[in-house]
Formats: sequence, C-alpha cells, structure tokens
Amino acid sequence: MATSADDFVAQLRQYIHEQEKSPLYGRSFFNGVMAGSVDREALKKWAIQHHYRTGQHVRALGGIFLNTGLSALDQKIRRHIVHNLIDEETVMGRGDDAHWVLSRRLAESLGATSEELAHPRVAQAVIDYVNWVIELGRKEYGLVTMAAMSIGGESRREDSLERLTKALAEKYGLSRNALEFFYAHMGEAEAHGDPVYEMVREYATTSDRQERIRTALETWCEKFGAAQEGIFRVAMGVENGVEAPL
Repeated sequence: MATSADDFVAQLRQYIHEQEKSPLYGRSFFNGVMAGSVDREALKKWAIQHHYRTGQHVRALGGIFLNTGLSALDQKIRRHIVHNLIDEETVMGRGDDAHWVLSRRLAESLGATSEELAHPRVAQAVIDYVNWVIELGRKEYGLVTMAAMSIGGESRREDSLERLTKALAEKYGLSRNALEFFYAHMGEAEAHGDPVYEMVREYATTSDRQERIRTALETWCEKFGAAQEGIFRVAMGVENGVEAPL
C-alpha cells in the first residue's frame, strides 16, 4: 500500500539528507583538494573526466522530454527541462556559458589539450553511469528519470561545493573564470531540486510510482558516487581508465 505523497516526499528528503554526509564529487577528491595533496596533473585528469561526464549524462534529458505527453503534469516537466537545458546548453542560464563549456574551460585552465579532451581516458564507472542514466531516460516516464537526476544531484543543501571551490582558488590559484562551472551550480536546490519534489508529490500517489522513483533515485546516487570515486582513482593513477567515445 502506498504511503501518502507527502510522507513519500519527506522520505526522499531524508534520504538526500543522509547522502549529504558525503560531498557530491566524492570524499576522496574533496579531502585531497582540501588538503592540497592532489597535484595539478591529477586535477587535470579529474577535470577531463568531469567534462566528459558533464557533457554526456545531460543527454538523458532528451529521454525525459521524449517520455512526457501533454497532461498538466507533463507540461510542468517539459518546462522544467527547458529551463534546465537553457543552463546546460546556452549562455542564457546560470553561469556565463553552457555548462559543458564551463567544464571544458576548467580542464583547459589545468592544461588539458584539445587532443586529451577529444580522446578522454575515463573511469569505467563513469561510462557505466552515463550509459545507465541515458537508458533510464529512454525507458522510464520522464518524471522518474528527472527525480533521480535532479533530486539526486541538484537538491543537496550541504556546502561542500562552496568549500571545494574556495580551496581550488586559494590552494591552486584557479581564477573565478576557470571555476565558473562550480559557481554556476551553487544554489541549485532552489532552482532545480525543489520544483521536482513538488512534481513528485503530485505524481507519486501509488506504491508502484513511489517504488520506481525510489529505486531510480537510489541507483542514481550509487552509480554517480561510484563514478566520482572512479574519476579520482584514474586521476591519481591508481587505475588506467578507458578511452571513451564522444
């Protein structure tokens, strides 16, 4: 039997509160940057993979748009995706350029070449995550995928991103321009996360719908977390990574 939609949303918020105990980009990377123990070559390798992941996983938004109709709720989903895509793909949103361009700018500021960005070596866990989230977008109702991505990655209220950005500027001398990707993602909970909770409240009125959203969200957090740990291991030379197709 389904719990009430209000109780279900409260459960999701509590789940994300538990997730906030670890930084979004992984504890290993966060701790290394905060300590200044990640050298610039490793930072470059991290940023190259970050650029790949940023530019690839956003393709799942196409599946979200595909798997919506014209109901009142679907119209809300589609408008939300458009606002998200303005950020991700244009100069008109949060940040001074498309987010994948900002991630490329970060990598280039750390010395990444056009060749390295065109033929990135990334953690296998990153490819696994990207493939999974794109397939989720292809198969599932749009809100299920959007809940996984937006609640999982864009509804957090802990301050690790602000602290990470400050450390990258102070310990590694990176400019505001180089770090624009991170500045563009500060305060995302209000812009991208909170509206999705309200759409979930409207949709998640059956046990099946609640279970699909819960499973998608938990799997997203698991796979995204594994991708971040894999990125760090490749950046530090613990793993070789694999060449990823663009």
